[in-house]
Amino acid sequence: MLALRIVGFDGLYGQDSYEYLRYANAIQTYITDGIHPGNYFWPVLYPTLGSLLGFLFGSTAFALQLISCLSFSIACIYIYKTIRLLYPKTDFRFYYVLIFGVFCPFLLKMGLIVMSDALTLVFVVLAFYFFFKSYYKNTSLAPIFIFATCALMTRYASIFITFPIIVYTLYLIWKRKQFIQLGIAALLSIFVSIPFLIFQWNALFEASSNPFLKMWSVSNFFQSSFTTQDGVTDYTFPNFIYTLYLFFHPGFIFLGSILSVITLRNYKSLFSFHQKILLICSALYIFFLAGIPFQNPRVLGLVFPLILIVLFPAFVRLMQLKYIKQLVIALGIFFVALQLFFFSMTFKLIFERTIIEKELETMIKPYENNTLYSFDVDLAMQGRGLNFEYKNMFLERYEKFQPNDLILFDSERYQTQWKDKTPMQNWEFIEQNYQLKILETHPEGWKLYRIIQKK
Repeated sequence: MLALRIVGFDGLYGQDSYEYLRYANAIQTYITDGIHPGNYFWPVLYPTLGSLLGFLFGSTAFALQLISCLSFSIACIYIYKTIRLLYPKTDFRFYYVLIFGVFCPFLLKMGLIVMSDALTLVFVVLAFYFFFKSYYKNTSLAPIFIFATCALMTRYASIFITFPIIVYTLYLIWKRKQFIQLGIAALLSIFVSIPFLIFQWNALFEASSNPFLKMWSVSNFFQSSFTTQDGVTDYTFPNFIYTLYLFFHPGFIFLGSILSVITLRNYKSLFSFHQKILLICSALYIFFLAGIPFQNPRVLGLVFPLILIVLFPAFVRLMQLKYIKQLVIALGIFFVALQLFFFSMTFKLIFERTIIEKELETMIKPYENNTLYSFDVDLAMQGRGLNFEYKNMFLERYEKFQPNDLILFDSERYQTQWKDKTPMQNWEFIEQNYQLKILETHPEGWKLYRIIQKK
């Protein structure tokens, strides 16, 4: 993380990232000045922690990225501890987690960007670790509820991963008569939910209004093209194949296909209690994602630690083959190098986007204190502290513009996905009705225009 910051990457990438930053800053304002940050579309635990840690470091953006970095690190530790708990007499545990956990391209990316993914990931992993620890060693059941609540307060969709173990834990509480633990868990879970109750009191059930959730359908399992509020998106594979990326995509586990075949050939190992739980939880989440009209490996990544644990016995069998066992060190070095190559491929676009946003910031900074119409990059400019009166071309149709108003837009970039949608409708209206002067041009296509007068 520190190395990337030296070369210019600060973890801020895309609209979601800047929205987390905006709300974390708004929470800081609430703490210092009492101005309510307003309702929030996503859970608030991540920006709340970022705002608190931001006071310590003097930078909310750094605090949010650090949370992701630490969360990813702790998640990897507890993936290892979970495998050690479930397979106490097995070799290659550290070797396996190092290669396919620490250097997993998509998970490593989670640990480097300002996004709630890594924080949700660690809470999911901790919930499962304490579930299996309680089941096999009769330890406290309270942490399961607490970490499942933390995951929910960080990413609503995590409920589809943790719901089966929550139900089974309730059964264990009844069986063991450990109702005091349930009371402790309830109190601590309410404490974790306090930020949500404070900031979302006027919109407690807004999560159910998610447009993607409303468009959930089994028919989406077999589609690869979707028209949503985000325009038209076309993917290579239908949703049900995309959800199986967890088992074979190099961004997750490049040996996944081989390990999956070994696992199926030794299918009896899947009948153990922990394997059944892991598969049920994974299947429920995968079933949910397959019905959502979009595809994003970020979202899939939340359940990948469970798949990683499921495939571990197959990896052990593979490594015990005579010729492979003789090359353990050499293969380890090769596998890590290969993972870093895959990581560089998936991280390249993120790194380049961040650099472009910083270049756009520099490009338009001399024109501050004007009205700026923009789309896609407007949150980045706002998050980076530029002083404009921002007008988002996605949120509404505009028909009255003033001379000297500025427009930051790349019409070629958006003409397919956003055809006949608000951003392109606004741009086409401006182009048809106003004389424009190009003030600045970025090599990647964005142009800064000034409105001269009406045609």
